[in-house]
Amino acid sequence: MTITDTSADLGFLARVIELHQISHPEVGDLEPYLRDPEPEVRGAALTVLIRSAGGGDGPRGFGDALALALADEDEQVRRLAAEALRDLPEVYLGDEGVKALLSASSRGRDRLVREVATALLVVLTEGAGELYEQGLQDGEVHVRVQAVLGLVALRAVGAVAAAADDPAREVRVAVAEGLTRLAVPAGLPVLDHLLADHDTVVRMAAVDAAAELGLPEPLEGRVITAIAHSSWQVRKRAALALARATPEVAVQPLLHALRDRIVDVRRAAVQSLEQWASDRPEVVTALTEALADPDPGVRTQVRWALA
Repeated sequence: MTITDTSADLGFLARVIELHQISHPEVGDLEPYLRDPEPEVRGAALTVLIRSAGGGDGPRGFGDALALALADEDEQVRRLAAEALRDLPEVYLGDEGVKALLSASSRGRDRLVREVATALLVVLTEGAGELYEQGLQDGEVHVRVQAVLGLVALRAVGAVAAAADDPAREVRVAVAEGLTRLAVPAGLPVLDHLLADHDTVVRMAAVDAAAELGLPEPLEGRVITAIAHSSWQVRKRAALALARATPEVAVQPLLHALRDRIVDVRRAAVQSLEQWASDRPEVVTALTEALADPDPGVRTQVRWALA
């Protein structure tokens, strides 16, 4: 006669019964059951949460719990979470929930899981985009800066571009830095516009952004013009940025910068010209002449470049 040990079955059944005895469950109350080794218990915990939300009493963290369950080892638990996320009218998701959706949309084990996660991300992105675009109209500068950062995270290039004419330079700087992160051709006309900004700080940010992007051809003219800007900080950044251009574009403006009245600009010019010191005769000649520069730091840098 075979004796079957039913203690394990009785154990998880007891936990399921406990679950259904919890009134007004919070996610924290159900956390041990959501991590239970038995998939039946985890599924029962999700069922309790879903029922409470269906009655309009979804507890805080409910959406995150469902999103995290999309990665459950058990197919039935994953399906239960995916169907709930798809069918419930409104589910709030925090940072953990959004991260879980991102993971599920690209690495989900089931087609349903991937489809539901992707669809929810689209909805969240559209909703967040609308909120951030409204934030661009806020009277507080710091709110508008945060709105730009949010739109950059959503890769909403058009909305980011719309903030390029904001009256606050902090916002325009955020646009320039954001376009660097986005690194898309659609952002180049906006950077070209910011490279001509009346504010020195914005221009510096735009020049730095152009350099980070490898100084694309549409921006070369603006950066070359910046070599003659009235602000030495802009001239210095332009000299450094031209290191990313071809020698045909960069050498002549940099030779001009070697004669700048500001030491930092001359040093930046030497730094950028160094890469062509071995194969461009005009660069060798100019650097040799710069050995007579009145600043000892420039002379030392020139010696290293020629070496």
